[in-house]
Amino acid sequence: MTRTIAEKCNALSIYWLNKNHCIPKHTGSTSGVITWTFGNSDNKNSVGYTITINEGESNICLQYTHTNQLNNKEDMRYKINLATTTCNFSGVRYWFTCPLSKDGKYCGRRVGVVYSIGKYFGCRHCGNIAYQAQMKSGKWRGCSITFPDIEKAEREIKRYYYKG
Repeated sequence: MTRTIAEKCNALSIYWLNKNHCIPKHTGSTSGVITWTFGNSDNKNSVGYTITINEGESNICLQYTHTNQLNNKEDMRYKINLATTTCNFSGVRYWFTCPLSKDGKYCGRRVGVVYSIGKYFGCRHCGNIAYQAQMKSGKWRGCSITFPDIEKAEREIKRYYYKG
């Protein structure tokens, strides 16, 4: 089974939400809209969100419209729980808890990014998603040398005349 490339998916990052002050500092809620644009400006996807932080339960509720292959539209209201870990120098760090199941088992992984998988959002493991760099063979994975680089190195290293 082929894997989907992560860089071509709609991704929702807890780090981005925190950096843009979308997560309330204390108990409360915030809301907004996130828009993804691919290629030209005609190809846009957007999702509305409401983040609720409470003492007992914290979550993000996503509101969007999903269109399937038959152009049937379905309004979605999708809730993802948030988990917290304490930081070493005070404060907390938020994580998404993957709400999907894979092979009949609930995932529940604590992840920083959830991806659009069909009409739901979940982790890379549940969506069979890989990064672009993982698609390269092992021989070339850590190497980003191009042919012009090789030709330049050959010109610098190669001796055309033997001085002997």
